[in-house]
Amino acid sequence: MLRHWIIDSRRPRQLALRLLSSSWLSHCPPYQEVYRTWIRSRQRGYLGRPDILSLETTNACNARCLMCGHRLMKRPVGFMSPELYGRILEQLPAWDLKTLYLSGFGEPLLDETLPDKISQARPRTKAEIAIVSNGSLLTREMARNLSAAGLDRIHLSLDGANPKTFSRLRPGLDFHQVIDNIQGLLDLSCRPRVIIQVVMVDQPSKDLEELRRTFRGRVDRLIFRQAQDWAGRVALKVKAYSPHLSAAGSAPPCRYLWDQMNIYWNGIVPSCCLDYEARQPLGDANTQSLADIWQGARLQSIRQKHNAGLRDQLPLCRHCGYFSVWW
Repeated sequence: MLRHWIIDSRRPRQLALRLLSSSWLSHCPPYQEVYRTWIRSRQRGYLGRPDILSLETTNACNARCLMCGHRLMKRPVGFMSPELYGRILEQLPAWDLKTLYLSGFGEPLLDETLPDKISQARPRTKAEIAIVSNGSLLTREMARNLSAAGLDRIHLSLDGANPKTFSRLRPGLDFHQVIDNIQGLLDLSCRPRVIIQVVMVDQPSKDLEELRRTFRGRVDRLIFRQAQDWAGRVALKVKAYSPHLSAAGSAPPCRYLWDQMNIYWNGIVPSCCLDYEARQPLGDANTQSLADIWQGARLQSIRQKHNAGLRDQLPLCRHCGYFSVWW
């Protein structure tokens, strides 16, 4: 579809974001009225449950990526307990999720019990079960175990087309090992869908084109993404990282508040996936039901401020450069 083509492509994605965040559209009353009506209709669909539930089985990571806030994280590193994981799984049948991520602000393959967790979740939900990984620990044995457990989709982050660029952007990882691991996964006769996602930072254009040539037709999707500033905590060169933010315009409400719930390894539910320190918590999955948190007063208050254009009243959101697209 057209939307996927724009999301997956490098230049069309940049041009679309520049247009949607332009001062011309933000000051065009007919467009804004149509857009607000569309956003309200989308928001109503998320009041009962989100599309996406992300369970951080661990926030440990073996890399210190240039564009990631993990190297700045102060909250404790740990692994989700079997008790908490089981408590969450018991609630899944009541939610018609589209995607269940068993990964969060860390490298999920550091959790050696991940295949077992996938197997436990599989009969509890009709959602696609997915993870986001840097690929460094995706051995052939692990790839087979993930596939056998019922993993539907794996997103692999790969921002460099050669060792030099890769090592600069993802210190601590071995480029050749990651490429070999990806090839081992692709060689499986039965495997999850493979999505290569490339965060566009300041790589040379030739690197991005080389990644396109290497993986087009070999993986299920190749996505070029804008970098995040992690709610203002990671300094980015605006033009190099997120060129659409250089244009003037009023930001729409953040869709993360409506379509995705994140649960950290210790049960704390942050307001969104960019709140890696849980500075703006919504609740605790150890003591509250997922439905109570999703429909609770804390989240409702944050949503109301976003809809009213008052996100500057929220300490976390005030400094966030993420630009939501609801189309």
